[in-house]
Amino acid sequence: MATATDYARLEERILARDQVGASAALYDLMKDKRPVTEIVAQTVRIHAPYTHVPYHQRLDDGMVKFVNNDHCLLSERVALPLMSLLPSPLRYLPLAQSVWYMPTGLDPWNQLLGKAPGHYTRLYEIKVDQTPPKPEAHWPDQEPVRLDGPIGERLNHWLTLVQRGDVLPAYRVFLGLMEDAPNRRQVLAHLAFAGLIDVQDRMLHNRSYTTGHKSFRARATIELGEALGWDAAHHV
Repeated sequence: MATATDYARLEERILARDQVGASAALYDLMKDKRPVTEIVAQTVRIHAPYTHVPYHQRLDDGMVKFVNNDHCLLSERVALPLMSLLPSPLRYLPLAQSVWYMPTGLDPWNQLLGKAPGHYTRLYEIKVDQTPPKPEAHWPDQEPVRLDGPIGERLNHWLTLVQRGDVLPAYRVFLGLMEDAPNRRQVLAHLAFAGLIDVQDRMLHNRSYTTGHKSFRARATIELGEALGWDAAHHV
């Protein structure tokens, strides 16, 4: 039976950016027949503090570089339904692929600064000429702010904070809104709406492009929270 030691080993290998070691730790959990939702909840807990970034893009030397920090979360979101579509001997492959990627997806901000290896150093061909530091948690966790008033007014206040880029106040208000269980469906609908309307600009070869990663992230948050149960989904 899995213990805290088993998950501590998984965490240590992911944060050490050890893909082989993290995968081996996952395989032991699979052999122990741990529930998939338990494993997903733990892997989100492990990577979430290190996949938030100070901002969604950088403008180094005038070049727009996205910091799409959600690949770990998106991979886990799609792993759950994919498992049900695969033959029984292969059903764990989507989860295995997610965990294989995680060590390379940590702290993308420092990857773009050339301080740590991973997805973005390969994408932009950035050389890493140092021993990588430990992944950095750029945003501390927060306590909820509970607002008074009708749900519509509270949601509008939250969306205004989002549009202004007030990261920590928006997050704290969102946590408070999610405690309002009778209105949670409206809160999640507003989260999806906020993701859909917040489209990033991108310049590539003198042309403008857009990306929908924020809407993908909102969907992943909603679907993973529903799968795990919102009482156990704080890290999502």
